[in-house]
Amino acid sequence: MNTASGSQKLLPSLGLLALIASCFNCTVGGGIFRLPQSVYALAGRASLLVYVLCFAVMLCVAGVFIIVGRTTRTSGGPYAYVKPVLGEFTGYLSGVLLWFLATFAFASVSNAYAHFTGMLLQGETGPLAEAIILALSLTALALFNVRGAKSGGGISTFIALIKILPLLLLFFSGLGSLSAENLALPPKLPVDSIARAAMVLIFAFTGVESALIPSGEIKNPERNLPRALIASSIMVLVLYLGVHSVSQSVLGRELGRPGIAPLAESAGLLLGPIGGKILALGAVFSTLGYLSAMTLSLPRSLLAFAEDGFLPKRLAAVSPRTQAPTLAIWTQVGIVYLLAVSSQFEKLAVLANLSAILMYGICSVAAVILLKHQGKKKLMWIPVLAIGMMVFLLTSVTPTEWLSVGILLAVSTVLFLRGKARPFHPAPH
Repeated sequence: MNTASGSQKLLPSLGLLALIASCFNCTVGGGIFRLPQSVYALAGRASLLVYVLCFAVMLCVAGVFIIVGRTTRTSGGPYAYVKPVLGEFTGYLSGVLLWFLATFAFASVSNAYAHFTGMLLQGETGPLAEAIILALSLTALALFNVRGAKSGGGISTFIALIKILPLLLLFFSGLGSLSAENLALPPKLPVDSIARAAMVLIFAFTGVESALIPSGEIKNPERNLPRALIASSIMVLVLYLGVHSVSQSVLGRELGRPGIAPLAESAGLLLGPIGGKILALGAVFSTLGYLSAMTLSLPRSLLAFAEDGFLPKRLAAVSPRTQAPTLAIWTQVGIVYLLAVSSQFEKLAVLANLSAILMYGICSVAAVILLKHQGKKKLMWIPVLAIGMMVFLLTSVTPTEWLSVGILLAVSTVLFLRGKARPFHPAPH
């Protein structure tokens, strides 16, 4: 194992506000503009319970991350949390699951951002125009982040403050239209449908694990980590419940119609044509905020892999001037750009969610072992409850989805063994 690592050179520059903004931005991306329709189509009037269930799952996951992450001083997020407890191979697999789900989500939201921006600027754009928009935007975000985590955290905080305003406008303008009839729970809860809807919706709640990848750069993690995780989780739940309640009240059963843009159509009915424009602007800032936070956090996964010899050692290098992993940032942005302009990833949403659930499960097992070693058995109910909730979600996964993730893990295992067979020398700094 290498003794000199790039993450040990990274400076603790992420304070509480920047960490809350990063967690919020990594969670709230483009999904909130699409998923109310998907959830209602599956669960009907029980949709609000699906949001609460996903919040409960992620609150338990936040508890797990607090347990295993409060004393971590290296970057890598779940990869860095799991490795000291369950060993290098299990830590590696958790890092692989994190990187794949985050990269595909990053690329998917990038694609949506380019489309939203193109429509806002011109009303209709083609692939070339959207590719140019995305190239310019990702380049700008990368330039902010190669200046250091403090710069990246600052732009993330700024965008978080802007993007929430259109969603709040929709919520408050729809308060008078809330319908007890449309929001009432059905007499019999469709448990199977709720499980499947939660497995789809959890995509909109994941992301906090990506915000924690720069774990070695968090100021005072014992204090700031739990506060940021809990605060951002509550903010996300309130926002999601609010906008879904308004959409379900205004649109009723139409909310489940295929192809509907639920927030934009709700805003159009409540505020007229200007409402659609405002929500279009909100979609741009929401997706841009997500891209900003992911540009800050996700390259640290490449850095962590490179430090341990699974990727070229140059990716572990940090700038002596800004202490930022410059090459890792540009590499990650380049991969995401190529995926975003060449593919659509809607069909991979549940696959990404399955990767997330498996990664959360690994972290939960690590938390159980860590608490046992520390003699803190009173807290063990948190990771045990998290495991139980994730098992419930996994009951809705299809054999094809299990096979896909199995192939991913098998290929990753081969790469791990090849990496261990090669000698590794730390990158210069």
